[in-house]
This record gives sequence, C-alpha cells and structure tokens, in this order.
Amino acid sequence: MPPDQPTAWTCDQLREHLADRCGVRPGDILILHSSLKAIGRMEGGPETLVRALQAALTDSGTLLAPTYTQPQPDGVFHLDATPSRTGLVTETLRRMPGVRRSRHPTHSVSAWGRRAAEFVEGHDRTSGLGVGSPFHKAALAGANVLMIGCSLTACSLVHVTEAACRVPYLGKVWYPGYDRTLTLVDSSGERTEVPPRDPPTDSAGFVVVQEELERRGELARCRLGAAGTLKFSARACLDVATELLRRDPAALLCHNPRCPVCPAAREIIRESAAAPGG
Repeated sequence: MPPDQPTAWTCDQLREHLADRCGVRPGDILILHSSLKAIGRMEGGPETLVRALQAALTDSGTLLAPTYTQPQPDGVFHLDATPSRTGLVTETLRRMPGVRRSRHPTHSVSAWGRRAAEFVEGHDRTSGLGVGSPFHKAALAGANVLMIGCSLTACSLVHVTEAACRVPYLGKVWYPGYDRTLTLVDSSGERTEVPPRDPPTDSAGFVVVQEELERRGELARCRLGAAGTLKFSARACLDVATELLRRDPAALLCHNPRCPVCPAAREIIRESAAAPGG
C-alpha cells in the first residue's frame, strides 16, 4: 500500500478528492459510473462514496447513476424492489433517502438532488438509452461524466447517439430477453406495460470515443481514493460519438466475433449499404 494511502478512506477524504482533484463543484450535474474495488477500502463501505459525492455536489447539484436490471423470467420489474445489477455503489444509491428511480424496466436510472425528478420523469415512454432518456436530458443540461476506476467501455451515455443517429441496426439486434414487453410495477402497485424500444448494443467498442476525447484534450484524468478516474463533458461525449457515427455507422461496434450483437449489427449495416438507395 502506498505510504500516503490510509487503511480506509473516509467521507471527508473522498469529498476533498472530488473537489480538489476531480473538480466537482456545488451545483454540478454528475453522471456516475464506478468500480468499488478500484477505490479501495472505505470506512462505512459504498455509502461513504455516495455521501462524499452528495457533499461535493451539495443540495443544489444532481447525481445520476445506472441502476439497470436483467429482464426477469416473469417479465416483471418492481420499481422499488428489483435490485441494480450495475454494482454495489449504484444499489446503495438506489436505496438511499431522497433518491428517485426512473420508470424503465431494464435501464432505470437513479437520481438524487435538485433536478432528479426532472431527469427521471417519463423514462417508461422512451427507450432505455435513447433520446429523452435521463442521461440524455442530463447531458443537454450540462452534465459531466465521472468514470471512477473504469473506462468509457462502461459509459452508457454513448448509446444515446446510436438512437439519435438512427443507426441501421437500431431495434434489430437484441440481447436475450430484451425483445419482449415487460411489466413495470410502481410504488402503488400500479402495473404498466413497457414495450421494447431501440435496445442498446454492446459497449466494448466505445474506447474509440475515449481516444478521441483524449486527443482533443477534453478528457481529464484524476485520482479518487486509489482509483484512476476520468472526467469529461457529457455533451462533448455525445458530439464525438455522433461525429464518429456519421463517418461510419459501425464506429461504435466491437470486433469480437463472439459478441451476441455486434456481428449481427455489422451485417445489417452491410445489407443496408448494399440495398438500392443505401
């Protein structure tokens, strides 16, 4: 262990790192992706990180994080009870007081702070990571993205550009179980049928967005706890990904032949280009 690293990070230490190293300011809008293991041990566990983020943003700021879920065998998503599959930090945030979870059965976003209600509203009426989804709204409102201990291959925001650009494979390639109508059950027990719409594909290819942001000098590197951390403008991320897709509709797809979606997406692009008028 490095000599300047404590046996366990405190909330105050992490808050200082967020402010002094990562440039998080009161009133900021922040989209969070995180690796708990990368940060190192914290006094109080993952709640310490969430509290530090809240303290750095203050009540005038807004914090958003993915609290995604796998489609259940019965097709039912319980807004208040179905746990997040995107890590312990996001599940901790979801359970904390004052946090709102968006009404989407596979790609819900949990948000805390001044603009939380605004960003999560209406998510069941759009696609999980498409135009008008919570991350898209936050990006248009000036959000930054903080990737703690992870790269842009975990940055869900990039998927928004696939929907905005209407790539040829949009809505035509699916992970198993995502191609059916699901049932959302809210706090009052009311049930809402949510049809599948513009599902996101794989994100392993998003490293090209990271490389371009860094080339342009729009990617800041800092350290939070023991974790290497990336910070960048959400709007800049969307702009870069959009430029890449306009040059090549396959720009964001991975090259793994075993990927369950990207090879099929590439074939759809080839067929689209070969079709009359393509």
